[in-house]
Amino acid sequence: MVIRTIIFYILLSFWTIFLGILCLPYLVLPNQLLRSPVIIWIKGIFVLLKLACGITHEVRGLKNIPNEPVVIVSKHQSAFETFALFYYFKKCFFIHKKQLFYIPVFGQYLMKSNMVSIDRNAGPSAMRKILFEIKKRFDDGRSIIIFPEGTRKRPGDKPNYKTGFVGIYNEVNRKILPVAVNSGLYWPKHTIFMKRGHIIIDIQECVETNLNKDEVFNKVVETIETATNKIIS
Repeated sequence: MVIRTIIFYILLSFWTIFLGILCLPYLVLPNQLLRSPVIIWIKGIFVLLKLACGITHEVRGLKNIPNEPVVIVSKHQSAFETFALFYYFKKCFFIHKKQLFYIPVFGQYLMKSNMVSIDRNAGPSAMRKILFEIKKRFDDGRSIIIFPEGTRKRPGDKPNYKTGFVGIYNEVNRKILPVAVNSGLYWPKHTIFMKRGHIIIDIQECVETNLNKDEVFNKVVETIETATNKIIS
């Protein structure tokens, strides 16, 4: 898989540069039009993963996605779920560190995609700004995607969930949609080399809005970890 992985990254680089340049006019068009080229880019990644690395995927539980904005809380094991969740949720956004918005071309695409930037050195004022921006996007019908452990985890690692998603849940008064993944089995952490296999994204039933902070935290963690353990075994 070493050669196959190298081929994948080479092709991905060319695909990203080609489409990024081709779609530059979208940066001056209305924001909502930008999703189309991003979806094409992600479809290309799916194809490259299948052809170069023998990695396929499926999404279970699509019926659990409600017809309303939600707080999507996902297990994070690889880069795969970052763009796969954006692909399968039609109106969604992430919170990114502000430095990413300064990258030429890439940063402009992030801004046009209605992503939220965070200054991690700004302290409490950063959280107030983030909550304000999140509310605006929820009012526009968008769902937020959060990886509550803050970093990728290897399958089987001890979970380490942060409570930030609970604060957002309370602030926006929206349901939480837990998501389990097994992508780390085939796109492992701490190595660039992939393994042939089948990635599963498993969307669980929503957690309702009538729970206190301890109840919602424990329920979300238990739901995600139980579902994840089933698909990594």
